[in-house]
Formats: sequence, structure tokens, C-alpha cells
Amino acid sequence: MRGVRIVGASLALIALVGCGDRGGESKTEQSSAERISAALDICAQGRGEFAQHVCENRTLAGLDSQVRDTLVAESASVSDAGAALLVENQNRWRDAQRIACGIIDPEAAPSAEQQTCLESEFRARVQEAGDAVQEVGGYTFQRMELVDATPVTAEVAAATGLGDEAPPAVLRDIRFPRIDGQQTPEIMRFNELVAQSPQFRLEDATNEVVDYRIAFAGPELISVRFDMSSDTLGAAHGNNTSKAVTVLMTEGRALTAADVFRAGAGWEQFLTQRAVAEISRQYREDGFVPPERDVQESATKPHLWLITEQGLTLLFPPYSFGAPYVMGGTEVSIPWADLRQYLNPAAPAPIRPSA
Repeated sequence: MRGVRIVGASLALIALVGCGDRGGESKTEQSSAERISAALDICAQGRGEFAQHVCENRTLAGLDSQVRDTLVAESASVSDAGAALLVENQNRWRDAQRIACGIIDPEAAPSAEQQTCLESEFRARVQEAGDAVQEVGGYTFQRMELVDATPVTAEVAAATGLGDEAPPAVLRDIRFPRIDGQQTPEIMRFNELVAQSPQFRLEDATNEVVDYRIAFAGPELISVRFDMSSDTLGAAHGNNTSKAVTVLMTEGRALTAADVFRAGAGWEQFLTQRAVAEISRQYREDGFVPPERDVQESATKPHLWLITEQGLTLLFPPYSFGAPYVMGGTEVSIPWADLRQYLNPAAPAPIRPSA
């Protein structure tokens, strides 16, 4: 039942992003620093046994206080809805780390090993809390987090062949950006297009991680890189991949090849040959030359194009360019100047050829 409740909470968070959040532009007393600080205070009365154990540990309490102070400061830049999500993200994160560190019973006191695990996770949280809100290209981006965990039962441990070597829990950590503030139709569409949802159920015994980086943000276009990994318990190895989501903000839709290149200009062959040459250089010591057909299939897909100020970055996830998985993935960056003769004159900035 716990797994069902957590999945429901994750999907509800996605629904909030996708369904509009039309009140997102408002900023009232409801999201004042005092209220947000109180909502994040794990040592407040009635928080439960686990909260009490955290507060009794000077190190954990100090780290959690640092996170709270940072998130309170970050909340000043977002709306009521954004501030509420900061609180929800942090509270869910704490609960997931408890389970991930093996404290299945929330009333149980942590062991020394579990305490060390919690301290490590809380320290990492201190470092990343300052990136919960980013101001880029005139937008306020808020980090959305679907962080859940479920215990690995003895039955699951046996079924995966890990037995006593199985980890205490399966963890899901999915992150994606949300533009806060006035929810115009274009911004609402962006939030819908970049929202990420779980690809595995918690009962599938698969750790799932999704992280992102904003490669470019401007009035006409926003390009976001996503790196995804999944690790099924007992599998020979995990799986990693990457993709780009690029949104034309003036139209509220995903980027297409026609938005970037002129039809019939021969850009497909140019990208392919450039990528083959660069990948061959990268793997020269391995004696690997990628098959042109495999490279072209990936190089011409817009969902593998990352738009930056400097140029076009072609993403090649593992398996996408004819290399064995052990070689991993790679990328090829091409300056806009080198692509000028192939570009659509009406392309959005920063793609549009300069005069």
C-alpha cells in the first residue's frame, strides 16, 4: 500500500505541472519566509518519531537546518505554488532517504550505520539545495522532484538473486524544471513538455534517476538536457541514456528539424559526416569507427539535439552509434558558424544565422 500511495503523490505532482497551475504567478503572505520556514522545520511539534530522531542528532539537525535556510531563501523568488512545492519536495525527500538508508519503521531509532548513511545524504542535500530555483534567460526555473523509495523485501531480494547482498531499498529520483510565475499558455505548454514521469513501478525493483541541465533559455527557445539511468536489482548492468527537450516558446511546441534546417540543403549528410569524423577521433585508441548508418539515424533526430548559445550538440546515448555498451555514450558539438549554409533563415535565436 505504501508504494501505491507514493506513486499517487508523484502523479499528483506531475498533474499540478501539466494542468496549468494558473495561480502560479501569485505571491502572498501564505509563502512568506516565516511560513515556509515553519513548514520545513523537521523539529516542529508533531512531526513524528523519525523527525525526533533527526533532531536529537546534532549533526543531522544542523544539516537539515542548513537546507531549510537555503530553501527559505530560494522561496523568495517563487510564487505561492512554487513555495508549496519546495516544501513538498523536501518533506518527500527526507522520507525517501529514511527508507533508502534502511530505516523501514519510521519509529525505529537509526543504527550507527543508518545514521552514517543519513548524514551522507543530508550533506549532499545541503550542496544541491541552492539550485532548487534558477534564474536563467529571464525565466525562473524551479526544480521539480519525484523522490520516492520502497523497501526491498526478503522475497524481492531472493527473486533477484542478491539475497543478503540486496540493498535496503529501491530509490526513484526524477527531476525536471518548471517555469514559475505568470502561467501563460506558452509557459504552461513548456511545463507540460518537460515534465518527466516514472518509467518503472517501485515494485519493479529498479532504481530510477533522471536529472537535467538547462542548456539555453531565451525569449524564443528553451533547450533542456535530460540524463536518465535505471538499475534493476540483479541485472548485469544498469542502463543510461540522454535526450533533449527543446521548446519554441513563441509557439509552445517542441522543436522540429524544419525549425532548424532548410529543406533539401543536405544538412543530414553534413551532420552525419561531421559526427562520424568526431566520434572516430574520440575513439581512435580503441580503433573504433562508427557505422555511418547508425550515426545518421541518431544525428538527424531532433530529440537528440541540444541547442546552446555556441552551437548544436548531437547527443549519442549508449547503443545509438554502433558502439558496444561498454563504450558508453558520447556527444558531438558543431558551432553555428559551421552550419550557417544549412540553417533556416527564420530559425529562432540562437540558431538563426547572423547577418
